[in-house]
Amino acid sequence: MSTAQYTDLHLLKLVDYSHPILHKKIALVQFPLSKQDKQSINDMKYSIQPEQLKKAKASFDAAAGMAANQWGINKQIFIFCPERNSVEKLEVIINPSYEPISDLATGVPNQDFQWEGCFSVPLTVGKVQRYTHIRVKYQNEDGKIIVRELRDWAARVWQHENDHLNGLLFYDNPYIGKCVEKKNFASQEELESFYNTVKAEKRNLTNK
Repeated sequence: MSTAQYTDLHLLKLVDYSHPILHKKIALVQFPLSKQDKQSINDMKYSIQPEQLKKAKASFDAAAGMAANQWGINKQIFIFCPERNSVEKLEVIINPSYEPISDLATGVPNQDFQWEGCFSVPLTVGKVQRYTHIRVKYQNEDGKIIVRELRDWAARVWQHENDHLNGLLFYDNPYIGKCVEKKNFASQEELESFYNTVKAEKRNLTNK
């Protein structure tokens, strides 16, 4: 996505973990979108670009998604770009929800545990349990209701961002039982080294 098409854009700054907006359910968006809502969405599209994250001194240079309230905006909106953290194919997700889809063989939803980081909880990761197959429902910028299925990493990213809009962070007490392990790091270099180790372990398992 090129940001050249937008004018009067504002670089949004991520709010601190202690900010109340990260710990409460966020307001639904009404359609048609207001002028302020359109401005906020354009600012979000702009601010999630890697070069803008760097300018904002975010904890990572690329994002698989970002919820509006992470930028202090009280609207049920998140930016969704889980394809290798690529912002070229970002989607604007409004008033989202999801439900797990049961496995045909077992009759229950499959879940797995993966390490997750979060812009709102710098230098920290959590091993979080998520559904691997979900049905999502949301509205696009035109207000059209869309229903589709997501699997694996895309499903995990969706659940992470959806949780933000419900005031939940993996680091919070409501996640007890869902986040089974947490790690804190002294520096960004330590965190990146940990992720590189995790990626290498996954590659080794895949090649076996």
